[in-house]
Amino acid sequence: MKELAELRRIVDGQKTVSTKRLKPLLDEIQSSYIQTGNKVKSQAETIRKINKKYSVVNSKAARLSVHVQTHEELKKAHTELKAKYKAAMKELHNRPK
Repeated sequence: MKELAELRRIVDGQKTVSTKRLKPLLDEIQSSYIQTGNKVKSQAETIRKINKKYSVVNSKAARLSVHVQTHEELKKAHTELKAKYKAAMKELHNRPK
C-alpha cells in the first residue's frame, strides 16, 4: 500500500509530524481498509452462494444416479425376460403334437 509506505517515510525521516499532515494519510489508509473489507465480504458471499448451488446440484445428481441405476437394472431385466420369452415360445412351437 502506497499510503503505508508514505507514512513509514514520514515517520523514519522526521522527529515530529503535524497531525495536519497525517490526517489525509490516515483517511486514505482507512478508506483502503474499508474497501478491502468490503471486497472480502463480497467474495465470501459469492463463495457461500456458489457452495449452496454446488450442494443443491450435487444432491440432485446423487438422487438422479439412483434412478439411472434402477433404469439400467430394469433394462437388463427386460432384455433377459425377452430372451426367456423367445426361448419359451420357440419351445412351445417346436413341441411335438
